[in-house]
Amino acid sequence: MLVDSKNTPTHVFDKHFTLRCPHCGAVANLSAVSIPRYEYLERFRPKKTGVAYRCDACNSPVFLRFSIAKYDVGNHRIVLGEEFEVVERPREQFEFNYLTGEVKADFAEALDCYANGSLNAFAAMCRRTVQSMCSDLGAKGKDRVLSQLQDLKATAEIDDETFTSLSQVVVDGHDGAHPHLPKLNEGRAAVLLELMKDVMYQVYVRKAKLQEAMALRKQAIEAGRSVP
Repeated sequence: MLVDSKNTPTHVFDKHFTLRCPHCGAVANLSAVSIPRYEYLERFRPKKTGVAYRCDACNSPVFLRFSIAKYDVGNHRIVLGEEFEVVERPREQFEFNYLTGEVKADFAEALDCYANGSLNAFAAMCRRTVQSMCSDLGAKGKDRVLSQLQDLKATAEIDDETFTSLSQVVVDGHDGAHPHLPKLNEGRAAVLLELMKDVMYQVYVRKAKLQEAMALRKQAIEAGRSVP
């Protein structure tokens, strides 16, 4: 994307993005409505700049931060990088009433890190959540978590490179904050988020809901009511 000395809108305004709106929660297209002025960028030479977009679903402002790839002053233009940072993120929802203890506390903090854009802190807290799950589930806890992750890899058709990288983050080693662990970018953090939510749902929420349904059925039978 380009910002030029004439502040020509087509360079940035024709580039659209789709993401989850931090205000309405819908997955919607974003349309640029305000771009930085060329003369200010050329004067102050920041390494990053922001573009204001509007959510096409709710019309709220959404801000994205871009790295500046090149100051091409000779041609009176500035080149913005293709990758962006989301300044505001929606708070991820989860059925926390089915979680308890360290598992609940660790996963809630992981989601807070993701919402704040602290992706490597999010990865570390995902790892801590997995460790808490393994402790909570007992001797076979790690095997169960690994089996669930493998099932999700096949179901979602996650490529081997991405899955290996995420497995190193949340499973391998002894400490999620180890500096040798791979850092997360936006894309892999989003994949890790969905993996963690699905694992937590399958291991805790689904089991609890089935137990609730069975308990209600048992109560109905004991009460002598007709049960389909």
